[in-house]
Amino acid sequence: MDIESATVPQLLTQYAEILAELRKREVVRTRNAPIGDYAEFLSAAVYDGALEPNSGKSHDLIAADGRLVQVKARTIGEGVHSSAKFSAFRSFEFDVAVFLAFDLSTYGLVWAREVPSADVESATSYSAHTNASTVSISTARQLGTDVTSRFQAVLSLG
Repeated sequence: MDIESATVPQLLTQYAEILAELRKREVVRTRNAPIGDYAEFLSAAVYDGALEPNSGKSHDLIAADGRLVQVKARTIGEGVHSSAKFSAFRSFEFDVAVFLAFDLSTYGLVWAREVPSADVESATSYSAHTNASTVSISTARQLGTDVTSRFQAVLSLG
């Protein structure tokens, strides 16, 4: 594949295949390496927003309408239990969270949900050990509003 002319989905599929081989060889232990950044990139396009610096507290971007958006991404598929968690919340100082689930073998978007902060906070499980709150894949999939089509529209642009 000529990577310079490949689409982003084609590049991510190739990356997923490479990552799977690295896992098989026990070189890496996780599958989620680029997915967080990719989710933030897509979210910035969907919300016509500006990404915050990487170490920004509580939100990842400011949408064109001024809302603070927290982005959470996971890969899902064979071997990933529905009780697996999205990354932790350490505060709820955002307006909405966007949960994005990507297929672990292609990095294709499976579903996306937009959830108000108060609803996220109500649905989380708190862990004193990590001093953070988490939401499982199965819980996040039931929360808020389905915004998958908005993300698919951005993905179709290449």
